Amino acid sequence: MSQVNAADFRPINNADDVIENYNGAGEAAKMGIEVELAFFDPETYAPMSVAQNEALLKTMETTHNADWVRVEPSAETMEVNSIARDFAGLQDVLKDTNDKMDTLTSEAAKIGLKRSFFSDLPDKTYKELLDNIVNVERYQAFFQPPRDDMMEIAAYFTVCKSNQVSVSYRDHDHMLKNVRRLYAMAPFLFMLTDNTSAVAEAQPFTGHHGMQYRRNLYGRGGCPCYVFTAKSGEEYIANHINHVMNNPLYVFYDEQGVLNRIPTGTWATLNTLKKDGLNTASNFHLSESILWPDVKIAALKDSADQVVGHRYEARMFGVGIHQHNTAGLITGALAFQGTFGDKIDELLIRYGFDFDGKEEDTRLYVRNSYDAARAHNNKFFDIAFGNGNMSDFAKDFADILEESLAGKGFEAELAPILNICRNGMTDTKVNRLLFPALTDIQNHQSSFDADIFTNTAQSNAMLFTDKLKTVT
Repeated sequence: MSQVNAADFRPINNADDVIENYNGAGEAAKMGIEVELAFFDPETYAPMSVAQNEALLKTMETTHNADWVRVEPSAETMEVNSIARDFAGLQDVLKDTNDKMDTLTSEAAKIGLKRSFFSDLPDKTYKELLDNIVNVERYQAFFQPPRDDMMEIAAYFTVCKSNQVSVSYRDHDHMLKNVRRLYAMAPFLFMLTDNTSAVAEAQPFTGHHGMQYRRNLYGRGGCPCYVFTAKSGEEYIANHINHVMNNPLYVFYDEQGVLNRIPTGTWATLNTLKKDGLNTASNFHLSESILWPDVKIAALKDSADQVVGHRYEARMFGVGIHQHNTAGLITGALAFQGTFGDKIDELLIRYGFDFDGKEEDTRLYVRNSYDAARAHNNKFFDIAFGNGNMSDFAKDFADILEESLAGKGFEAELAPILNICRNGMTDTKVNRLLFPALTDIQNHQSSFDADIFTNTAQSNAMLFTDKLKTVT
């Protein structure tokens, strides 16, 4: 979750006061990856504690100068942040991400902790994880304890883990084109990279865990209506700023930069804070940070923690062996490989996603595709997608991706994507076949060899080829 400079007291009265920070990066556009990793004790299955989190963070800071590790609200999770590069430097981004994940995982092992095989900790409820909030003022204000009317958001932020890929867009139209591509493909990308199990919060579950939790974000999450209605990138940004200024706040910064919690059942917005002179840049960026749509517009900050620009952040990717590579490769290729992006646009139009020509039909197809993926009932790719089937779309997508990146040095990163797209064996499908009960999941968690994470050129189906022969 993005941090905010609490002492930025510049008044924000309207879009004119912030619009400059939404200009594109031009030819300096770059991309980077963030990965949320969940750790637990393999002997007791207890999540990483606050004390262990603090010890691990201190070790990372002192031993590895790791300003690239950040804490998340609940202590079992740490986030790794990659360097940022253009597409020509994507291999450097992927290697940097892998090296950092390996380093953090290795240091965690030294204090008896293991990285979860799955995206999440399947046997832990959000209430258990809420007993484990880190000692960060912002997270304490949000979740210690959550307001009664914020429980569903608390559940999302404690239970769900993800990869996020950020792109500092070239200009507004570059941003809008790619945001729309990502929203149209979001149900497919959620399914492609899902690595959860047959249970959620220790209970059997047959749909997509993360999508179900995200549904509870309501107006803060999902797919904003202006994805479909904006006629230009500038209009999209204007709508986003309006969304930020009217986003219901449950905490705010006062005139001393101290975070204040608003009582249950009451809300503020940047606009309502004007009467008290608290429509500050701090509160604007706080409001922006607690919008969590599946493609987020988020701040870029310099070393002094000042906002100097914005990026779009694709947030629909799971966590596993290959997922960070898969997310980075697909998002980066869409943003920076023009021919690939154009071919994907043509493919999406074939499946009914035409933002420029058929807005209402596209809106309906996106909504229905989201619904089908969220509650897929163990059908995985065998669900509706646009005016067709997700299984067919996956194969078409794989063909275009493979052809577009041929000879560019991404053979290893392509392998799990192509494997999943062409045989329909998503990582979650494999998990549910091999580990159908909570006891199976826990046994696997305690016994699997953590070294499997070092070979990222494999999907779960590739990893468990022999075992799958006994259940399929």
